[in-house]
Amino acid sequence: MHFSTIFAATALIGAAVAENHFIAVSNKTGALAFFPDSLQAANGDTVTFRFWPKNHSVAQSSFAQPCAPMQNGFWTGFVPTQSADVVSNTSFTMEVTNASAPIWFYCSQGKHCQGGMVGVINPPRTGERTLAAYKNASTSAKDNLSPSTVAGTGGKINENGTATSGSPSASGSNPSQATGAASHLAGSAAFAGLTSFFAYLLI
Repeated sequence: MHFSTIFAATALIGAAVAENHFIAVSNKTGALAFFPDSLQAANGDTVTFRFWPKNHSVAQSSFAQPCAPMQNGFWTGFVPTQSADVVSNTSFTMEVTNASAPIWFYCSQGKHCQGGMVGVINPPRTGERTLAAYKNASTSAKDNLSPSTVAGTGGKINENGTATSGSPSASGSNPSQATGAASHLAGSAAFAGLTSFFAYLLI
């Protein structure tokens, strides 16, 4: 029973440190960019894409083909928005399951990918496969292709989110990051409490 309690505490500690990251797809001014266009996420973390006008998508690709869908990659589908002042009620959330593998993505609308609307989760820390190199390669891609899979593949479409006014700042934050930060702080507090509890069990 003592070991069962320790196991349960350990499982709760693992759950407490998972973080939800947010990426804005464009912004209030209609920029062809993601905010942020690069982030670090751990295994078990989630990444939520929130959409600004007018009609964007997010598709996963390989580094070698920045504007073409990767086989078995995630795909949000197109998310049109009705107002230029708020993000869409529809968002897309995917979970990071292999933090050691970069996740390259792009917008498949029109020539948005060729215009630099690309990004990466967990970019390589060394070597030539940088976001700048990926973005540079996207500018010369012949086509900008959408996946043939069903919208929502590889993640979850959230239809009942609450639209939030405001736009991403120049630093790459967006209105939802405050919620993410609060959740992370709560998770950190829970982690500290569970660590103390775990230490107590070992006495």
